[in-house]
Amino acid sequence: MANPPLAELRQVFQHVNGHCALNDLSLAVNQGDALLLIGPNGAGKSLTLRLMVGLDHPSAGSVRLFGQDLRHLTDARMNRLRGRLGVVLQGGSLLDELTVLENLLLPMRAQAQPRARLARAARLAITQLQLDGMEHQYPRALSLGQQRRAELARALINQPELLICDGLSDGLDPPALRDILGILKVQRERRGLSIIATDNGMLEIIGPDDRVAVLDRGRLLFAGTRADLEARSRDDLALRTLFEGHP
Repeated sequence: MANPPLAELRQVFQHVNGHCALNDLSLAVNQGDALLLIGPNGAGKSLTLRLMVGLDHPSAGSVRLFGQDLRHLTDARMNRLRGRLGVVLQGGSLLDELTVLENLLLPMRAQAQPRARLARAARLAITQLQLDGMEHQYPRALSLGQQRRAELARALINQPELLICDGLSDGLDPPALRDILGILKVQRERRGLSIIATDNGMLEIIGPDDRVAVLDRGRLLFAGTRADLEARSRDDLALRTLFEGHP
């Protein structure tokens, strides 16, 4: 029997302030997948990711994470599932009152990991994400690129099965973006990490057989491989405009 998708939306509707922000949306992400959500501002990309990690709940339809329907989970079971996720949300999520090291350890402390494992994981994350010497600094002392690396280090510290990134590449200059993409490529190659992202910069790690979903005004216009999207968009001006010009 095939394993269930890591994350799945089934016929999801979401209403925000009386507006239908997501309209009959169905998506699934399997082990080893990389999925890029694209579309204009307001298309519903960030809302889709918030639903996938249980930060919002749909008006109708269901959301499943690692095969479990989020509607039926206790807080304790939801917390255990989140231990299998790495999440980077839009707008930055480091806590200003905590040092880089303290920020990195938050997911592991939430899972009550032993102190020795905390120390090993922190050292590995700091080395992999090139944060040496910044452990005891506060986020405000870091450049934007360093802050993004710290957010990614925190998302990866628990060795998650699924990484969800919203706006990870926003505002990064080319060298900082190359650093981030290089780290993610290694994680995919070495660990088979599954990734869902909304970032246009993530096109660099999306291969022809990886998947792209195109959203516009809460509707799913296309879901398939990048190669299929590139072929379809040659004859579909609206799709090509969204694919080539998404923010």
